Order: sequence, then structure tokens, then C-alpha cells
Amino acid sequence: MDLTEVGRVEELMASQPGLREQVFTPRELAYCDRRKRAGEHLAGRWAVKEAVIKCLGTGMTPRMEWRDIEVVNDRSGRPRVRLHGEVESVAQALGMHHIDISLSHSGGFAVAHAVLVCLPDPPDPAPGSQPPPRTTPDTAPHSTHTAEGDDRHEA
Repeated sequence: MDLTEVGRVEELMASQPGLREQVFTPRELAYCDRRKRAGEHLAGRWAVKEAVIKCLGTGMTPRMEWRDIEVVNDRSGRPRVRLHGEVESVAQALGMHHIDISLSHSGGFAVAHAVLVCLPDPPDPAPGSQPPPRTTPDTAPHSTHTAEGDDRHEA
């Protein structure tokens, strides 16, 4: 979970040229910049990125980039997380199936909650039987480990 002050994010973006592009993907920037209160939406995405790092339990390692965590919207408009690079590698090493997120902004604050959902280890097979194939994020039905989103809602 992360709580972010909208004004602090707006100040950082205004005072540090290039920071927007270091933290947010072009798709995230396009989405937020189309909104009436872009700062609230940026702060919400900032909070999601912080919450995802917290749920991984690693902190921001030197090989991770903030843009490795991307907030996209699915066809219904629901925010989802798309992972890239080192962040995706760490999440997969932890057994990630997908990450559920929730975000909101009100009263000058943005809050986000992230939950890493992992697949259980398959049970040990009975002696002499073949183990069932393990379902992975790529083969599981309805897997959303890196939700693709819908460009109609995002860019």
C-alpha cells in the first residue's frame, strides 16, 4: 500500500526536467495528460509503482526502473499493472500469477494497494503417476500477469 501527496508529485515533476519520462511510460503520460486533473492521475500511478515494489519485498534494486511498472486500463477502464524488465523477472521468480491493484485519489492524496497473487505449488504426485502439467502465467486461462490493456482507453 502507498499513500502519495498529489502536490508533492506535481512539484517534483515541475522542478526536475525529465523526471516524468524517467518515472512514467509514454502510455501513462498520454493517459494522465488527457485528464482534467493530470496531477491526481500521475500521483495515483506513482502510488501504484511504490505499492508494487513494496509487495515484491525487494525495494528498488539497481537494475529496476520505475517504467518497469506500468499502469494500464483494461477494456472496462479498470487499472491493471503491466510489468517489464527486472521487475517482471523478480515477480516471476516469486511465482507471480498476476498483481491485483486498487487506486484512488481524493483530498490532495492518492492511495494504491497492490497484492502479488502467486500460483500454489502443485501437490506431490502419487508414486508411479505422472505429475500434472504446471499452469504458468502464459498457459493459465484468463491470466493477466502483464495486463495488455486496450488502447482505446489509454492512448
